[in-house]
Amino acid sequence: MTRRTALHLLLLLAVVLVGCRLLRAPMTVPTPITSSSPTVPWKASATPAPPVVVPGTVLEAPSPPAPPPLRGDQVLVLAGSPDGPLTLDPALVQDVDSAFVVQQLFRGIVRFDPQLRVVPELAERIEISPDGATYTVRLRPDATFHDGTPITAGDVKYSWERACDPALAGGDGRRLPAWSALRDLVGAEDRLLGRRDDVPGIEAVDARTLRLRLAVPSPTFLARLALPVASVVQRADVERGPDWWRQPVGSGPFRLLRWDDDALVLGPHPGYRPAPPYLREVRIRIGAAALSPLNQYERGQLDVASVPVWAVDRVSAPESPYRDQLVVQPLLAGTYVFLNPAVPPLDDPQVRRALVQAFPSRKVAEVTLLGKVPAADALVPESMPGGPWRAKLLPEDPAAAQRVLAGRELHLEIVSSGGDVAVMLARVWEERLGVDTEVLQLDWPDYLADLDARSLPVFVLSWVADYPDSEAILDALFALDSPHRPIAYENRQVQAWLEAARRTRDPQARHAALRAAQQAILDDAVVLPLTFDVEYLLVAPAVRDFPVTPLGILGLERVWIDRSASAP
Repeated sequence: MTRRTALHLLLLLAVVLVGCRLLRAPMTVPTPITSSSPTVPWKASATPAPPVVVPGTVLEAPSPPAPPPLRGDQVLVLAGSPDGPLTLDPALVQDVDSAFVVQQLFRGIVRFDPQLRVVPELAERIEISPDGATYTVRLRPDATFHDGTPITAGDVKYSWERACDPALAGGDGRRLPAWSALRDLVGAEDRLLGRRDDVPGIEAVDARTLRLRLAVPSPTFLARLALPVASVVQRADVERGPDWWRQPVGSGPFRLLRWDDDALVLGPHPGYRPAPPYLREVRIRIGAAALSPLNQYERGQLDVASVPVWAVDRVSAPESPYRDQLVVQPLLAGTYVFLNPAVPPLDDPQVRRALVQAFPSRKVAEVTLLGKVPAADALVPESMPGGPWRAKLLPEDPAAAQRVLAGRELHLEIVSSGGDVAVMLARVWEERLGVDTEVLQLDWPDYLADLDARSLPVFVLSWVADYPDSEAILDALFALDSPHRPIAYENRQVQAWLEAARRTRDPQARHAALRAAQQAILDDAVVLPLTFDVEYLLVAPAVRDFPVTPLGILGLERVWIDRSASAP
């Protein structure tokens, strides 16, 4: 899912928009900075194990956790985006800020645990048929909406059929998150294309039992049900009107108590199972109140704050009182420059290759970002399960680029929603190639709208994998049928490899197909990888069990506050 480049955002949620993947072994945990910690933390991070949920598997809900020794006010204060969430409708959310809040208010039949394994959430048991085409889901008998109404199989069916309603996207269901997450269900594609009003692959057998049938077995289907789009909403609540989501009756661990210009305030849902949240209140600052989170943290006004790269050395220095509070988490995320082949002169492959070869991409990580993130050596981070993912990049060769473009007068528009990379691109291409450039800065909503239209020429995009699998990057950004594809790029062989990877159960064949697709995309010079992202967070000593993962920050229901912990 798209991630804002203007700010180093705190509220990263991977679970967020496209699909999800299942893991066997525990994933990388956040790395606190200590006197013996490495200065290049991403090199010390373990590679997650590949998915293990296979046909014939039965998943049981985990046992409820033992409650911690709660004392004090149990209030957590965070800084969100100054703009706040764009929507809290699970069927429409497509950015990490909105998705983080949605994840607290709504849940579906499964979720990611802190190790990024998929576990039952509103379900208590899930049986997968031996052929992988049928899922039988038994819901928890005690699952309720925030108003105490029991959550039934009919509610799940309604929620998913609604998420596939093309009317939510102006009649084009291919623009909905459900196109990627739910389309494997029998009849879902027809529903998304407006050919029918229901999804027969979702059957409410009785009040607590669902039978899900897939048109074609998919190795990622169950994990994609952990995304916000598969959350359960209450029909009566949705039918209150188009702005129902501004004060929703949710299905998750927290309720929305207040939403004004400077904060969203969440409170616990007492009926959440297997156990209510420990926090009495979560305050997410927005607007002007969300600015300068590091300064606010140092003044004791925030419990968690993102650390910009320029401040990492200061807060991690041996004499810093915050050294032991710094958490470093490599993310399954990257920042890329896209060159849209649908916009002249980028329709010429030679022009795209020249632009790529003229730009010193490694300097973005090593100089601009002070060596605090790794330079990207592929589209997929090496820590992604199922690797290796390293690829062959076009070498930096300004002289060759100059020869290719000699005598040509080119004008390029470079678009950004914030940050300095767009300006760097313009400066380098002007100086090295004599290209006439113009940098356009767009507001976040306008930037997202133009991404959806695939109309931007050259732009910088940060992308967070929605689930721990390379498909969440390659398929999401380059498949012709992906609602998140940001450029009008078509390569038949790439599409064939991506389609093969969607369906095969053979891990080696799948890996080969995805790597081949990645290399072909890079060879076509429609994208220039810049960096793989690392999250630097300060977490107050009083905050316990804060869930930072390679997909970002997940649910807050097991976070608790221990004010007896030592403060700086």
